[in-house]
Amino acid sequence: MKVAFNVPAGPCSAQAVLPDVQRFANQITDHAVAVARREGRTVSCAKGCGACCRQMVPITPPEARHLARLIAAMPPARALAIKARFADARAKMAERGVRPGGHPDAAKPAYREFGLAYFRTGVPCPFLEDESCSIHPDRPLVCREYLVTSPPAARAVLGSGQVRQLPIPVRVWAAFGRSAAPDAELQWMPLIDALSFVESHPAPPSDRTGPQRVEAFFKEITC
Repeated sequence: MKVAFNVPAGPCSAQAVLPDVQRFANQITDHAVAVARREGRTVSCAKGCGACCRQMVPITPPEARHLARLIAAMPPARALAIKARFADARAKMAERGVRPGGHPDAAKPAYREFGLAYFRTGVPCPFLEDESCSIHPDRPLVCREYLVTSPPAARAVLGSGQVRQLPIPVRVWAAFGRSAAPDAELQWMPLIDALSFVESHPAPPSDRTGPQRVEAFFKEITC
């Protein structure tokens, strides 16, 4: 597997490295799919099947800023509609008392319980349209890594043990999140909180060069 990162030599934001990290995540997933095929397993994910798109999607701060910029570049009417879906999703979670909990690294049981509670609400991703991802090329890293070999019906009963997730050798989204954080501790949020996060958290200064960010990322990959 060949990996190429094209980053600035000077100061560089974590968000600027994201396109290369996305391509790397695609390569990792493609490799996992190829291995599964050789073993006689078939990935059942396909366009038009949004069974997994009602799960909680954890994203990192740089990804939140990427999504906010993506929406800002949309035609005004479409951007307004997407923002309304974000607001609606957050309102429904608040009404049902579902709030972020746990941590993917430090508090996994509580993190899992939050994910299951989120899924039980049935609230779709704001980008889900006609049961397909409307921003597929720009989808979050964790979405690129989440593929299954179980039938769609099994995904309707998340937590039952019926979902057979494709084994991925490395979790790129978490490694990227740690590498982007000043203290190397994974910072995350549910996707539906991305816009509110960006509004209340100005982008930090670019205190590392592009090569330093790539080095930090691969350090987390190999840990």
